[in-house]
Amino acid sequence: MNVINKLAKNKLHADLIIEKCNKCDHNNETNKYISEINTKQEIQQWFNKQKEIFDLQCNYEEFYNVYQEEFDKVEYYKDVIKFAHSLKDKCKIGILSNLCSFDRPRIDKHYNLSKFDYVWLSFEMNCRKSNEEIYIMLENDCKIKPKNILFIDDAEKNINIAKKRKWNVCLANGHELDKIKQRVAHLLK
Repeated sequence: MNVINKLAKNKLHADLIIEKCNKCDHNNETNKYISEINTKQEIQQWFNKQKEIFDLQCNYEEFYNVYQEEFDKVEYYKDVIKFAHSLKDKCKIGILSNLCSFDRPRIDKHYNLSKFDYVWLSFEMNCRKSNEEIYIMLENDCKIKPKNILFIDDAEKNINIAKKRKWNVCLANGHELDKIKQRVAHLLK
């Protein structure tokens, strides 16, 4: 929201920003979300739509820079990441996230993606959670039996697809580290 209000001609209320973002985060022509695209042409089209809808007073490069600056301030769950990294000697660890290509530098900086055995980012896979296809792609990539996969997510619709695929699941957010630790310990027994 700060990105929009920093760059828009007129300041908008948060609810209106969310409503408008929901309209432009999906391209009806291509049937893709911003988190599923990674070509410069598609990203430029998305930016142009943002610029028009929000009356942004900037070019693409300015938008990108403000986006990075603002999202770098967003709190992330350092203790959860530290815990995930601590599991590296006990099991394979991976991350599956619905991100847009703009988010990769920040996520890599905060999460140190090189410490993960697997990194599946929706924009790189041209598919996103909760589309079952991304779960199938993940299974094919990691070659781990579904019963040995623990999928932790904060959205029930994403969890439901994993359950359908016979994965172990844990519905939790970054504030529920104890719940996550218990579920991991149970699976590692």
